[in-house]
Amino acid sequence: MKIRLALWGLGVLCCVSSTLSAQLPTMYWSDRGVNTIRRAFVDGSQPELLASGMSQVRGVAVDFENDMLYWNDNGSDRIQRAPLSGGPPEDLVTGLGFPAGIDIDAAGGKMYWADATTNKIQRANLDGTNVEDLVTKLGDPYYVRLDLENRHLYWSDYGTDKIQRSNLDGTHVVDIISTGLIRTRGLDLDLAGGKIYWADRGTDQVQRANLDGTDIETLYTAQPPRGVDAAPHGVAVDAKRGHVYWVDNGLVTIQRADLDGNNVVNVLTAASGILTKPWEIVLDLRLDQQVICDFDRNGICDAADIDALTQVVVAGTDELMFDLNQDQLVNQQDREVWVGDLRRTYFGDANLDGVFDSSDMVRVFQAGEYQDDVASNSGWSEGDWDGDLDFTSQDFVVALQDGGYGMGERAFPVQVPEPCSSSLILLGLAGFALSDGFRRRFTALKSNDSDVVVTRRQDRKF
Repeated sequence: MKIRLALWGLGVLCCVSSTLSAQLPTMYWSDRGVNTIRRAFVDGSQPELLASGMSQVRGVAVDFENDMLYWNDNGSDRIQRAPLSGGPPEDLVTGLGFPAGIDIDAAGGKMYWADATTNKIQRANLDGTNVEDLVTKLGDPYYVRLDLENRHLYWSDYGTDKIQRSNLDGTHVVDIISTGLIRTRGLDLDLAGGKIYWADRGTDQVQRANLDGTDIETLYTAQPPRGVDAAPHGVAVDAKRGHVYWVDNGLVTIQRADLDGNNVVNVLTAASGILTKPWEIVLDLRLDQQVICDFDRNGICDAADIDALTQVVVAGTDELMFDLNQDQLVNQQDREVWVGDLRRTYFGDANLDGVFDSSDMVRVFQAGEYQDDVASNSGWSEGDWDGDLDFTSQDFVVALQDGGYGMGERAFPVQVPEPCSSSLILLGLAGFALSDGFRRRFTALKSNDSDVVVTRRQDRKF
């Protein structure tokens, strides 16, 4: 979450509009045109280069439990990995034919891949040892996906124009889709919804069916401009948020749609300068707001959690469980993520009911810690919004900069508002708090709280 400082003085407030981006799942993708693996938020923001210099990078998989990145390189016919935090690549399996798709069973300590030249599905330990042939004598197996819940392995085969499934040990091979396919590419599973999704570069379509292959639906058909060939490839499903993603190395895009194919949008295009021939895409769907911001694991993201985060920021210990924006630091930016992106509220919402209004002002002054000369005795509920462990006039400044007073619940995405009556009311309170008579007069505010009127802008854009 980014907040630009407000410029204020002499009773004049000038808020600079700035979009506040909520914390989002992360997507990882390979690009065989420039032989890179990158990641970004699923809205395309904050792209980051993770690996480069391969010969022909194809499949990519992430071991989120051990923070390792795996990929297949069919130019050098090997499988490699490297730490997500950076470091030299490690050769795991060499001497392959055409390693294409790859998937990881981190808990089981196995990686699975398809080889389109040897016509096999194989697996090995995560360190590359104990290579096993699981399914042989296939056509041209390409992408693989694991269903660890039901102990199944799925793959697409553009040599036989099928999508097939077996047990994780390669036994009991069955056809899932055996008609209507031409050059099947990526596939992914929505186990909760009972669906399998795939891309077909021969039909330029993204489709889905039930896990048993029945009820095939076409979700999207590419409409490339004249002289351009579409080539939808890797597919990834975010069932919780209702989205399916795919890469197209002909149109040079990463696209997204609702699970039923509606509302197709371009997430990234060639104009971004970081796409040339995207091949595979995977999502990090571990994001769970109630887990990430609930540090004490009591089932709710409450004042105790933001206070715990503040203590770590003040101590400067950089404990990574509090690193909400994943920059390897724990600082004020993580507090901003907690408040605005995860808790979806504003600085100043002392009772954490989702809105910042006069009830919060009553609460913090009833606590009686405003400029009480007792060092480090205040928490969020007592008015410490700037994170210095005390309740002072600076806390009003922070709340004022966030612009949430009287604005109701925070929507997504949110913009810092221009000057409005509710902001000016808060500005008046902040200025008044600097005066000696404030605490004497606050008794009147508490007794007449129902008379406080906050005017809410009706033209605010979200």
